Amino acid sequence: MQLKRLEAYGFKSFADRIVVEFDRGITAVVGPNGSGKSNITDAVRWVLGEQNIRMLRGLRSEDIIFAGSTARRALSVAEVVLVFDNRDKTLPIDYEEVVVKRRLYRSGESEVYLNDARCRIKDIYRLFADTGIGHDGMSIIGQNRLNDILDSRPEERRVFFEETAGITKYRTRKQEALRKLRENDADLIRLSDIMYAQRAELEPLAAQAEKTSAYRELEAERRQYRLTSLVQTHEQLVGAQENLMRLLHNDRDEEASLIGERAQTEGKKRNIELEMEQIDSDLAEIEKSDTELQNALDALKKESAMLLGRQDQCVRRKEDLERLRESSRAKIEATEQEIVQIQNMLSGKIAAREEKEKAHTEAQEQLKNIRTHRALYEEQSARGSRSLRAVERVMVRLRESLAVAADHSERGDEGRLRRSEELSQKKCRIIEAQSELSRMEAALQDLEQQRDKCADDRVRLSHAVEEHRAKAQGIEEEMRRTAEEIQRAQQRYDFVRKLQESYEGFGKDVQMVLQAKEGWRSGVFGTVADLISIPERYLTAIEIALGGSVRNIITDDAQTAKAAIGCLKRRNGGRVTFLPLSSIVVQRPYDVDLCRVRGAVGWANTLVSAEERFQRAVDHLLSRTLVMETLDDALAAAKEHGYRIRMVTLTGELLNPGGAISGGGQRYRQSFLLNRRHEAETLAETLRTQKERHIAFQADLEERNRLLDDDCTRRDAASAEEAELNRDLLAARSQRDIYRTRLADQTAAVEDLERRERVAQESSARAARKKELLERHLAQCGDHARRFSKETEEIAQKMTALSSEEQSCAQGLHALEVESAALDAEIRTGADHVKTRTLEYREATEMLDGFTEQIAKLSEELSAGEQRNAALESAISEEEGKLRAHRDNAQILKDRRLRYEADMRLLDDAIKRTIACTEQVRAKLHENDKQLDRINVRLADCSENLISEFGMTAETAAQQISPIDESVLNERLNELTNAINALGAVNPNAVEEYAEKKARYEEEEAQIHDLQKAKEDIERIIQKIDTDMTQTFREAFQQIQGYFNEIFMRLFGGGVAELRLTDQSDILSSGVEILVTLPHKKRQNLSALSGGERALTVIALLFSFLKYRPSPFSILDEIDAPLDEANVSRFGDFLQEFAHNTQFIVVTHRKGTMRAADSMYGVTVEDAGVSKVLSIRLKDYEESATA
Repeated sequence: MQLKRLEAYGFKSFADRIVVEFDRGITAVVGPNGSGKSNITDAVRWVLGEQNIRMLRGLRSEDIIFAGSTARRALSVAEVVLVFDNRDKTLPIDYEEVVVKRRLYRSGESEVYLNDARCRIKDIYRLFADTGIGHDGMSIIGQNRLNDILDSRPEERRVFFEETAGITKYRTRKQEALRKLRENDADLIRLSDIMYAQRAELEPLAAQAEKTSAYRELEAERRQYRLTSLVQTHEQLVGAQENLMRLLHNDRDEEASLIGERAQTEGKKRNIELEMEQIDSDLAEIEKSDTELQNALDALKKESAMLLGRQDQCVRRKEDLERLRESSRAKIEATEQEIVQIQNMLSGKIAAREEKEKAHTEAQEQLKNIRTHRALYEEQSARGSRSLRAVERVMVRLRESLAVAADHSERGDEGRLRRSEELSQKKCRIIEAQSELSRMEAALQDLEQQRDKCADDRVRLSHAVEEHRAKAQGIEEEMRRTAEEIQRAQQRYDFVRKLQESYEGFGKDVQMVLQAKEGWRSGVFGTVADLISIPERYLTAIEIALGGSVRNIITDDAQTAKAAIGCLKRRNGGRVTFLPLSSIVVQRPYDVDLCRVRGAVGWANTLVSAEERFQRAVDHLLSRTLVMETLDDALAAAKEHGYRIRMVTLTGELLNPGGAISGGGQRYRQSFLLNRRHEAETLAETLRTQKERHIAFQADLEERNRLLDDDCTRRDAASAEEAELNRDLLAARSQRDIYRTRLADQTAAVEDLERRERVAQESSARAARKKELLERHLAQCGDHARRFSKETEEIAQKMTALSSEEQSCAQGLHALEVESAALDAEIRTGADHVKTRTLEYREATEMLDGFTEQIAKLSEELSAGEQRNAALESAISEEEGKLRAHRDNAQILKDRRLRYEADMRLLDDAIKRTIACTEQVRAKLHENDKQLDRINVRLADCSENLISEFGMTAETAAQQISPIDESVLNERLNELTNAINALGAVNPNAVEEYAEKKARYEEEEAQIHDLQKAKEDIERIIQKIDTDMTQTFREAFQQIQGYFNEIFMRLFGGGVAELRLTDQSDILSSGVEILVTLPHKKRQNLSALSGGERALTVIALLFSFLKYRPSPFSILDEIDAPLDEANVSRFGDFLQEFAHNTQFIVVTHRKGTMRAADSMYGVTVEDAGVSKVLSIRLKDYEESATA
């Protein structure tokens, strides 16, 4: 298997889609710092299932999505695709090419695909498990992973060996088996608990089942007697129903006779009413006609008056129109004369405009000819200028080349002297660099020893800091809890205070008095609940004893109470009870020896406390109430004293004088009114205690933080010193490398100076020949420039003359345009005047015709009006005669209607008598109907009971019973009912429940047997897995140990490397320690090794893993950064050695590693923050270079 291709889009700095093709062998990824090389490593780790964002050098999941730059907007998705060649079936999947794709959206949603099928991260883990490139393997080593591998605990380091040994799948199977074993044990416990509970239920359920069987036998007999009772009752009700139906039939016949008599009388009454309605109708018609005639007469009179008025208006209008007609005739004549004058003036203006237009055309033609000649001269001038500039540019270039040649010749002489001096100086520097390099090697060794000492101090202080930090976190947690308790107590305290201040719970009427702002308010002290204090033990008893009196208001005197009552009346408030201290009466307690009363606590007024001035109110309310321990004690004491003392128990029962007892559960409590002040004081004390505790914690935390800051300061100082030494060490190494490079560079520079001297001599001869040629070309260009300059001056003089002529012509043309425009304006104005006068003439003519026509119409209208007036006077006389005749007919009809009204009153009396008789008959009918309804209801209930209880009708039930005497039937029913009641509560489903639970109990017994057998099978499987894992891990560990020592010696040129299990007796959970002894040194702790030594140790461990079990591919991110050139070369040799079985992808800056690579990718940053990938196959490049 090999990694064929990587595709990425939106992942970190890869804003554009990139495709990286990987071949077998070694692929190097190079580029400057910050270009995004390591993002390729992160992309592979991410697709293979890495979920720890910090391992991908991020803080949040969205950090791996391209975040945008100054030139590019941020993307909303990151996607990476890995393509594997699986033709050798290394991956347990039936595909020759495996494609794994992972996608993350900025919203947090994630998608994973395997060959375009949606899957889980867990599936990817399982797919690559035991292939060498799993999640826990060393096949992918990113930046800073060297320290993680060496500094990790032995138990954490073990996972690398398990992945290489190939036992990850065994451990996964074992974990799965353990999970099933835990589930199996949980099921066993659950079933055992269920069976234990069921065993406890089965025995009483068996007794219930036996009881239920007896109940069913008695119930069956009772149902039979119940059926007989219902059938006999049904038959009795049917008989009573038939009797009532006969009585109802007779009553209905009598009711029908009375209704017929009443109908005849009402028929006569209706005939009279019809006659009266006809008279009323005729009267209405007459009245309507009378009204219409009167309206018509009024209309005729009104029309006559209006007609006379209109004729007067027509006469006046006719006179006005004749005056307007004469005025219009005069205006028409004046307008005709004005139109003729304007037309004569326009003719002269038009002739003058035509002459100006002709002169304008000639001037335009002349100007056009002048501009044509000028354009020709401008073009000639431009060509000459371009030629002159071209010649000048050539001359400038020739002069520059000539100056360069002269300068080159001079510098050639100076350069020869300078190079000679430089050559002797460089040889001296080579000698100085060699001595400086030896000195720096010694200083470098001292710095490494100092750095190791600082590292030990830093580790010790880090442990102390973590210890202080853990204790400080514990104190902070306590402070947070204390702060929460303080906040809750403060909220409760504020709530109680707010209730006190707002008198919440006392009712609106009490609040109205207590919140009043009037003068009498100073005499109000408060409610009883606010002014007394009650111990918690007596709170319930005093609450019951006071009852509603807790809301009573204590005042100074009766006048204050009177003023408060008046305020309540004015504000429409309710009733409030007041206790004026000046007038309330205190009754003496009963003369009782409390020492002789069993269970007596004391008189209620002595059990509460209040200010001395309020004690009178307390005595008034509680002095004759005795508090007892229990109800039994109270009953005995009440009986002894003749039920004359009011008593209350500590649990809230109240015995009133006369023997009445109150008690029971309390749906609500009033104690929230009584104990507010006590609760507020308690809360204040709790709040103070919590705050003191919080302050103590805060002081302790400050002391811890001070110690933590001191240790942090010392640790930071040690870290800074270590970092400073590392920087000095790095600077010294860099300086040493620089001196080495400088020595090599200076040696090469000496050789280069000698070569350049030879080249300079040849160049000097060529420069002399070039100088002579340039001087000759420069003289020729000067002649051409003078000729072009003369021609340009002649053309400029001709253009100046044409410009003057063009300006003169343009001014004349402009004057003609102005004169023509003035004439056009005058012509347009005159034409507008002609149109205006023509319109006025037309309007005057139309008005004249209109006036003439209106005068004719008015004359006709006056003649018609006189004729209409005569006709109206005749019609008015005729209508007045008709109106008198209608009024005479109406009086005759009114007399006839009075006679009919007398007959109607006699018929009404007869109808009332008939209605009274009918109501009596209907009352009897209603009573019989109610009795029949009651019988029908009982019949329906009886039938419904038969159907609901027995599922049969009365007829069917009558066939299944035997007649029984009613007294015997009722007696037997009572006996059966008593027998059923004697059984007590019966579970009706006990028989079925017992059978069902017994079957379930037996079934669960079988399940427990199956689970126990499955547990034994799982334990055998786990034992077999442990045996295989132990054997596989032991064999792999022994071989890897040998390979590690062998490769370590090859890399270091000697020394000893050893792998050791921390617990030989427990191979399956033992950690792995790495012990190394460098050549010519004692055994050292891994933390004491230098950076290069640590890197070589990890590289030796990596190659030992690969030798035992070659991984399909391995990605190494700048693992060679701490190595010197010699070790880089050895590292490259190992890569080439192992590249036959493993595909390597190496991110590097080192030339030695690059030389070992077969292919190379370069990563650059073209746009701000966006990485690009370039590729080259080195073997192809070398072959082309050789060819």
